[in-house]
Amino acid sequence: MRKNKVIIAILILVIVISAGAWYYLSRVHYTQIQKILSSPGAYSGKVVTVEGEVTDRTAFFIIVKFFKLRDKTGEIIVVTKGRILPEVKSEVRVKGSIDQTFSIGDQKLVVFVAESVDVKGKNR
Repeated sequence: MRKNKVIIAILILVIVISAGAWYYLSRVHYTQIQKILSSPGAYSGKVVTVEGEVTDRTAFFIIVKFFKLRDKTGEIIVVTKGRILPEVKSEVRVKGSIDQTFSIGDQKLVVFVAESVDVKGKNR
């Protein structure tokens, strides 16, 4: 009888630890925009996720579409191939990678290329 209680306790412990590990690993980990801007080379070619508020959006015909995304730490330009741009002031989560860094005068322009854009639960 005592042996059964020990086995049950061990099983419950294993289940709780497994559930906690699953929850932690399944959460999307966001990268702060400032970290990307301060070291774009470290993120070049790596897929990362950023999250924030859309502050501006622009489309040049169907060819080039981009928007600015701001979090608490900074703002970055996001180029997207999606059909629809997210609305200004909407909260979005963007998965993508740093494609290029351009120097214009004394400023660096970092371009984040979106693979997916999630606007309040809707994928675009």
